[in-house]
Amino acid sequence: MPARHPAAAVVVEAGGEPWFRVEPLLDRRTQEMADHGVLEVVTANPGVRTAVPGWCTRKGVVLEATTDRNGSTSFRIRIGSLSLPEVP
Repeated sequence: MPARHPAAAVVVEAGGEPWFRVEPLLDRRTQEMADHGVLEVVTANPGVRTAVPGWCTRKGVVLEATTDRNGSTSFRIRIGSLSLPEVP
């Protein structure tokens, strides 16, 4: 049985867009997420499929899961800490 994960806070449906268009969008979205949360990227472009893991490494984010389905690949990316913020 596959692991169940909570829904991603942000989903980027990249379709067949090339990496040079997807990368700045991912950069912007991760900045907007204030260093925490889960981002999901869905792509049908082979270039984006190969670029996302390296982008995760460069950005210091965690690629939690990769799922192929119906000709697309979904990447589940953890932005920032896995822990919950402290409550004062």
